[in-house]
Amino acid sequence: MSGLKFPNGAVRMTPLVNTKVSDALSFAKILDPQNLQSALLTSFTLDINWLEQHQINPDASLILISQNIRYTDAIDLSRYTIVRPEFPSPHVQIMHSKLMLLFFPRFMRFVVSTANLVEDEWSIVHNCLFIQDFPLNRKAVFAANSFSMDLAFSLHDLSVPFSLIAQLNHVDFARARVHIVCSVPSGNSRRNLNMRNYGMLRLASILQTNQPSYQDTDKFSPNVRLYCTSSSLGKIDVGWLRDIYISSHGVDPQNFALSEREQMVPADLIDVGMGFHTREDAQTNLYGPQASQYIMAKQGVYDEPWFARSWLFKVFPRAENTLVHAKAIVARAGEQQSKGWMFIGSHNFTPAAWGRLNVQKPPYYNNYEFGVVLTGVDYTFHSMEHVTSIMWNNQNISLPFNPIWQPYGRNDIPYFNDQ
Repeated sequence: MSGLKFPNGAVRMTPLVNTKVSDALSFAKILDPQNLQSALLTSFTLDINWLEQHQINPDASLILISQNIRYTDAIDLSRYTIVRPEFPSPHVQIMHSKLMLLFFPRFMRFVVSTANLVEDEWSIVHNCLFIQDFPLNRKAVFAANSFSMDLAFSLHDLSVPFSLIAQLNHVDFARARVHIVCSVPSGNSRRNLNMRNYGMLRLASILQTNQPSYQDTDKFSPNVRLYCTSSSLGKIDVGWLRDIYISSHGVDPQNFALSEREQMVPADLIDVGMGFHTREDAQTNLYGPQASQYIMAKQGVYDEPWFARSWLFKVFPRAENTLVHAKAIVARAGEQQSKGWMFIGSHNFTPAAWGRLNVQKPPYYNNYEFGVVLTGVDYTFHSMEHVTSIMWNNQNISLPFNPIWQPYGRNDIPYFNDQ
């Protein structure tokens, strides 16, 4: 394991300009551009001009997958392989994954970020990432495990060339400790070839270990508390909140009729806090409109009578007067609320990302998304509303926000950016 900087996996934050951030890891440090041999870079928006400022090894081969690739006429695209995944409904479906696979002479770096590959999102808004280095030996073939299979399946879903997927055979994933959860737009012909389930249903399958099989709805006892940060506010109603809340217990909500789910978890027992910045947060942030443009919400959606506004909670950034762009779920479970799990990835806390269940039809997923679930998380807290430390895999986890369950006040409204 010598030479691997992150052999056991770690959660890090992205840096902020002129603001001290502990445990921050810059894009340049992650990329190690001079030693990079090849890479897969995925992002909703990707700025090639900014990428080339890092002076990547000229012999490195780079595969890019992005919804919106920016570059000027001066850029030579010949070194890049640009892949566009399948979009059955391209006018609404989007590529939102933020996965990086970075290949070096002796290891592969696996990075799941909440930041797009543009300079602002690595300098003026709070993001976080999961990173792990896996040994690489091109003369050996390592046995596959559930993580490597899930990774290969998810790459196939993204239309990644088989030449790159084949390289995973030479990577030793024995020390993988996280679980992959991805989403793929409905109607994609690749979906049924690979991952068995997506979004909230994939989350439920990850968490179902040691969970009882609920045949009687009266035996279901809600005991999970969720705090979910998001940079986008979607079409969230109580029914959708209930479905993802049931999934967070390791239970597949599809196994129950809508009326049964309502009996299992009445609205007042849906213990979910949707962390989203208020208008005041956006107007007083240190970096002004340049940062607030990355926080997305539409007032027309918020004003709908079905919108679950009662579950909106405040966001408390680690650095005062900054904005959190990170997509994360902090989950505490059980009577003592001292153990649980976490999610970090590209999924905003929206139906478009996590999927929406339908009656007598398959779930609908709108976006390509990629994230990881960290199980076996330990929490300590000052009160039931304020987590003070998070431990995973014998290491402390620092997030760009303080997990504090504090609902919106009477005069609080989300920051709306309808552009």
